[in-house]
Amino acid sequence: MVKYVGNCDVIDWKLLLKQLQDQAPAYVGPRHKAGDPVDGVDELAEMWKNAGYKTIHEGGNAGWDMYLPGTNFSEEIALQFANWLGLTNYTNVWISRIHPGKMAPWHWDVTDNETTLKGKEIVRYHCHMTEPEVGHVLIVDNHCLYNQQIGNTYQWDSRTSWHAGANCGMTPKYLFNFWHCL
Repeated sequence: MVKYVGNCDVIDWKLLLKQLQDQAPAYVGPRHKAGDPVDGVDELAEMWKNAGYKTIHEGGNAGWDMYLPGTNFSEEIALQFANWLGLTNYTNVWISRIHPGKMAPWHWDVTDNETTLKGKEIVRYHCHMTEPEVGHVLIVDNHCLYNQQIGNTYQWDSRTSWHAGANCGMTPKYLFNFWHCL
């Protein structure tokens, strides 16, 4: 389940999008594949394989671009968002971009440092970075988010909530993702 927090209007999302659109992402996801020494990745890879998904690295349509603070955009953006939430810092921030015809199949976000996060209480948020666009879909647990206003922000029940994103529209779909460790 996700809970609407409010509309984040302290960041110029359109300017940030303009800065990102012509630069290469930090990497193209998914970053991990079956057999990588990361907790949870084998389970997800098996699920996707059994369902018939192929990553874009394999010639399929499961894939997304990842933009990181300090690499693709200013860390000040992450701190402004934290401040808007009433926080002073963040644990992890990234922007994901899904191109038209691509998707992020049902998953939870497996991370490189999964073992160090176990037992920590982490709050997760996301913010819609574009004006409402036809075909931009995000599903978190049993909640489908579609035609969201730019800046709409939601809090998740868990940083490991199951979710999926799809772009069956005509323009790239961007999402700002934010974790805070309590």
